[in-house]
Amino acid sequence: MGVALVLATRNPAKAAQLRELLDGLDVELSDGASFPEAPDVDEEGGSHLAIAIGKAAAWSRALGTLVVASDGGLSIPALGDGWSSLITRRGTGDDVPDEERARRLLRRMRDLEGERRACWWTEAVAVARAGELLGAWEANGLEGYIAHDFVPPESGTNGFWVGGLWVTRDGVRRWALTAEDTVRLGDPWASLREPLRGLVSRLG
Repeated sequence: MGVALVLATRNPAKAAQLRELLDGLDVELSDGASFPEAPDVDEEGGSHLAIAIGKAAAWSRALGTLVVASDGGLSIPALGDGWSSLITRRGTGDDVPDEERARRLLRRMRDLEGERRACWWTEAVAVARAGELLGAWEANGLEGYIAHDFVPPESGTNGFWVGGLWVTRDGVRRWALTAEDTVRLGDPWASLREPLRGLVSRLG
């Protein structure tokens, strides 16, 4: 039987991404849906790495088990101090539908064109057990643009609304990229795959 590992998230899209990173390893995975007692962690810190570490430490301490946590966000340089990747989800309002989040961001960017719509993604992953940090990494990538409209996949956003806004230079949406496309564009998740899998494999 593989090592038991908890994914420190209640976001279905993030849980699916973490499961994909760990696919094929001898691990028993569960996520926040199975642990209503898991703590709500204030996502405050100077970096995505710091936030991921804080989540991993808090969840692993509370649950007494091995935990993987992540944190990521979208950088849009043209918005300056009016936007921070650290609050990507909350930056356009708490407790509103993903479609409304997208509409609010598009309104803020309505006068921006060309390279002023450039953006990229940052992702960080941390592993902890019983409150002790075992490893943490951060990566940037997926340089692209914010489209002028919001087009989510037919299956819905599943908690990842940015995918309906982010496009390549040729206008391909994030959700329409192939696995080869994401590697070519420097998907941060792909960069985090090897170190995360290496550490979890050793722990097993």
